[in-house]
Amino acid sequence: MQFHIQTDSEIPVSKQLYDQMLFAIASRQFSPGHRLPSTRQLAMQTGLHRNTVGKVYSQLELTGLVESVPGSGIYVRSLGHESNHLIADAQIDPRLPAIDLVSQSLNTLLAQGYSLNQARELFLTEIDWRWRCSARVFVTVPRNDLGAGELMLQELQQSLGIPVQLITLDKLEAQLVQSRAA
Repeated sequence: MQFHIQTDSEIPVSKQLYDQMLFAIASRQFSPGHRLPSTRQLAMQTGLHRNTVGKVYSQLELTGLVESVPGSGIYVRSLGHESNHLIADAQIDPRLPAIDLVSQSLNTLLAQGYSLNQARELFLTEIDWRWRCSARVFVTVPRNDLGAGELMLQELQQSLGIPVQLITLDKLEAQLVQSRAA
């Protein structure tokens, strides 16, 4: 994955890299178990200082998305860690009936002879299909940062395969009112 850092942007370079790393993990360009580039490699690739890259990796580690293995490198955590992190972020109460429904569905699939990986793929395929049928992605940037928005738009359209629209921040609220799924 190519990282695009704009040093003349109002957004701090560490925030730009952090957001792009999050996107790479969320879009599975960096899938669970993927070894991230070393701080030296990523610093050379992006033109950032090695300490800045290290700070971004530390932030990712604090969120639970990556883990540092001493002497080996930094790796994207497995799905089990990601799902716990996402449930905590989304503030989903584990006592909700939806959690039981998912658990029962998974137990049914396992009882029918599916592996955990096959069940996971079934769930993800169905979710992905439904998401792609209705979703639109808005890239929002300040009016004076349209270049960065164009770069994000191109990468998202290429990776996601769904409609992506560039909207300046001042027009976002009006667009969200009109949109049903974004």
